[in-house]
Amino acid sequence: MYPPSTVRDRPEAIAYVMAGSGERITYAELDRRSNQLARFWQSRGVGPGGSVVLVMENNLAWPVAVAAGMRSGLYVTPVNWHLKPAELAALISEDRPAAIVTSVALAEQVVAAVGGTTDEHPVIVCADGAAEGCVEWDTALADQSTDPLETELLGARVLYSGGTTGRPKRFAQPLLGIHPSEAPRRHSGLVDKLGVGSDSVLLSPAPNYHAAPFTFQLITLAAGGTVVCMERFDAAGAMRAIVDYGVTHSQWVPTMLVRLLRLPDRESIALSPRHQVAFTSGAPCPPHVKTAIFDWWGPILHEYYGASEGYGHTYISPLEAQSHPGSVGRPLGAARVHITDADGADVDPGEQGTVCFEATAGSGDASRPALKQMGDIGYLDDEGFLYLVGRRGFMIISGGVNIYPEEIETALMAHPAVADVAVVGVPDAEFGESVKAVVEVRPGAVVTEAELIDHAREHLAHFKAPRSVEFTTDLPRLPTGKLDKRTLVDRFATADEGAGPGSSKFPDSQQLPSPSTFQGEKV
Repeated sequence: MYPPSTVRDRPEAIAYVMAGSGERITYAELDRRSNQLARFWQSRGVGPGGSVVLVMENNLAWPVAVAAGMRSGLYVTPVNWHLKPAELAALISEDRPAAIVTSVALAEQVVAAVGGTTDEHPVIVCADGAAEGCVEWDTALADQSTDPLETELLGARVLYSGGTTGRPKRFAQPLLGIHPSEAPRRHSGLVDKLGVGSDSVLLSPAPNYHAAPFTFQLITLAAGGTVVCMERFDAAGAMRAIVDYGVTHSQWVPTMLVRLLRLPDRESIALSPRHQVAFTSGAPCPPHVKTAIFDWWGPILHEYYGASEGYGHTYISPLEAQSHPGSVGRPLGAARVHITDADGADVDPGEQGTVCFEATAGSGDASRPALKQMGDIGYLDDEGFLYLVGRRGFMIISGGVNIYPEEIETALMAHPAVADVAVVGVPDAEFGESVKAVVEVRPGAVVTEAELIDHAREHLAHFKAPRSVEFTTDLPRLPTGKLDKRTLVDRFATADEGAGPGSSKFPDSQQLPSPSTFQGEKV
């Protein structure tokens, strides 16, 4: 992503537009403003090898901050803005940023999270106004030259993922020490399959801090295309944006597609002939959802699967999806997929095991390639198509978002009425999985389901809070005394009929995991 590459031939081309407000920025403006922000950071001692953390909602400052970091040799780190100060502080302590960009609405929690993490606090820029402890955006850019830095270096993307314990871990792409104009193509094989180019108009309806939106916005802007960014996901609004902005490409998670399919009178909704490519990732897309989208939009829905860490990707085309329903495709490029047993040995086609990507280089052992896995369980068919069947461990994927039970259990155990708790994922027709807490109450204590959900929401980002709570007097245990979560998972293996949207138990849509998934406090 280097704005001058497009400015040379098409300076007034639209780089980024907010779908709801219509606010937009041209490539020429993006070039000038990102230069100003880069120079401001430089004036504050933020230089190559430093990190800038983005903690803000989807807005027009986002591409400016990303472009400034990517042309300044910085690590650019977007983080989930729904995190509480303590959660955010852990990420800031790990990343040790030299700069942070946030918004008025989030400034207080960002400043609180920064306090006490290091002796040298990062410079915090507030993108949409004045806030205590922050430098206002207009003030930061004022009087800064619009010329590029004397020495420009390509920055690198940083994402936070998690292990089975739920502790965030930082994954940073390497700084290559090259000029931004020499940046290698990102995910070239996948980009070629999807046909992203200078005439592409990408609808990005998800939170920008997620791996896929962040990456494909970079890809589209590097190609000279236009990003149409939704302030927050709204199914009807997304369909309007596709028509209003002449969208050619759109990116989704399966939960969003379910919401689109549930629109009333959707068959009468106008479709755009320019919308030729849609793609989904984040969680396997159920075959019946793909079929319904094909029936509505035509065979334009592609799917890919892979790790944020970049171990490899698989891809399945719309045509292949019809002949291999349920598959997430075959490896792209140099990637190789292995299915291994408990000892790390490859298993035969059709046999389930741990899904691993073969490292393309640097294994250090010519006799056995290095294998990287993300905890997924699946199998390969005779043609090499990959099918995912579940997760190793008990991580929950709700609406394409990874949720870790241990963190929620810790928060619930802090409630004085809770004696013990187990958190599991239960099938959900809309979100894939939803969070359920199974709770033992202390003798003599009284607590309600709503109180425990509220307690979790006070201590965790809202999307992590249980959607339902079940009370029990005897959580199942193994002979070792440890909780037998497998028994609980098997017990709740069918969809929870009572916890769906609009049920009497949960009339408030705030109980849904949608805030994290769809950017905002309501859908």
